[in-house]
Amino acid sequence: MAIVLTLALVALATACMFSLGPVAARLRIAPSALEIINRQVRYQLLLLAIAAAVLLVLYIWVPASLAQYATVGTLAAPAAAVPWMGIAPGDDWINVGASLSCVATAATALFVIGAVRRTGGWRRDVWRYLPWVLAFAVTNALSEEIVFRLAVIAPLAGQVDTATILLLSAIAFGLPHVRGMPNGAIGVAMAGVLGWVLAKSVMETHGLFWAVWIHFLQDVVIFTGLVHAALPFEARPTRTGDARATRTDSAVPASPDGCVA
Repeated sequence: MAIVLTLALVALATACMFSLGPVAARLRIAPSALEIINRQVRYQLLLLAIAAAVLLVLYIWVPASLAQYATVGTLAAPAAAVPWMGIAPGDDWINVGASLSCVATAATALFVIGAVRRTGGWRRDVWRYLPWVLAFAVTNALSEEIVFRLAVIAPLAGQVDTATILLLSAIAFGLPHVRGMPNGAIGVAMAGVLGWVLAKSVMETHGLFWAVWIHFLQDVVIFTGLVHAALPFEARPTRTGDARATRTDSAVPASPDGCVA
């Protein structure tokens, strides 16, 4: 029963995430001349609301377990060996987390760089939007870790075996990325593996730090790519450094799929 209720909660939250586009479009919030920024502001606000609702459900349902995992955690906790991932016996999460941060971000960057090349090359004015990119990366990473990690682990920890929890978190995170960035089968596989190892970090450190941090790094790369892809269509830098909207029908979605990374 615990697994059924957990999957129902995660499925409901995921369905809500996929339906945010039309709702966000009705909000009259436009702090930027670049439309992709405005759409992400609206989307991220609604995403935070979904994450808050999930936290409320967990607080009512499994308060003790939520308190155990909704923390920073022990950053240098021992990491169980996983030879195929290069995690050796005796490794701790300081080493594993640092290594995964580099490897995962490099893999994500390869896809984003490929997308940037198709837009005609790198535009340095994208860095003017870095504060927005960082803000979106924080809210997206935190919200998705609450939905895909905390909402799976808190109800099931101590109820089912660890391997099942990691697998469920990987599947819950991987499948929505069929329309994510990266997308398709590769996106599902990459997100699934990432979801598995992030769930492993939460369970072994009893906290969210490494999961949110590694997820945040992926989102910084991805949101930079999204904003960059929108620039040629939506804004042209002027001599004063301002950005003037020239089109609002960019092919870049408000969110890659409701799940960025």
